[in-house]
Amino acid sequence: MVTKSTVLRQLKTTSNEIAQKFDEIHHSDLDVIAQELAISYDTILNAINDQENKLSDNDFQSALLYWSALNSILSAIDLLRRGYLKEPQMLVRNSLEVFAVAYDFHANPERYDSFIANPKKFESTRSISEIKKVHSIIGQWYGMLSKSFTHVSHLHILPHKNTEGLCVGGILEVHDQSMVKIEIMATLGTLDVLSSVLELTFVSRIATPRYWKQTEPGAYKYVPNKERMAHVMNEIKQTLDSIKE
Repeated sequence: MVTKSTVLRQLKTTSNEIAQKFDEIHHSDLDVIAQELAISYDTILNAINDQENKLSDNDFQSALLYWSALNSILSAIDLLRRGYLKEPQMLVRNSLEVFAVAYDFHANPERYDSFIANPKKFESTRSISEIKKVHSIIGQWYGMLSKSFTHVSHLHILPHKNTEGLCVGGILEVHDQSMVKIEIMATLGTLDVLSSVLELTFVSRIATPRYWKQTEPGAYKYVPNKERMAHVMNEIKQTLDSIKE
């Protein structure tokens, strides 16, 4: 029998216990994600507080949107810490769309003007086409997350993987962290790419860009974090190989 006390216990006690155990297992990955988020937050904060070179209205709105999207990614990580596997990816998908609009406002000020003039008619999904010009893979990720997580798919057939019966809320299978590991790496890889989009938006304000090399005035070439990408792909491969064994 599920009672009110069962739900409250999950919210107030069990969820925190799961998060603490998660932190013990995945502390090194959390450190990397936290550092990446911190750099992006700081980039936005510096741009907003730059009184000598104030942001234009459209770029100011871009900065606020990026900040909101980073908060969503942070909340996705927190849900993952608490044993939820499907829900974090819904937030990541939303973050992709917000990042797309933020970049669209920067690259196309008229899109920002259109939004201000009539927010109800603004179609945020159109911005995916603009961010794809920077990284085409973002469009593929957005489609996959929409199909598999936001819309009902085969992933929604079972509430969770637990073989011992249904449970309220998130769970943590201490001895099987394969899916969690894949989600952590997928989130880290996504964050790495999104960080480069944010950096491109404010690249003229950054002394030493991490992802972009200037080739000529106003033109930049993407310099991927090969070590980060190799780490993500290697971790996913190792996890998938362990599942097959």
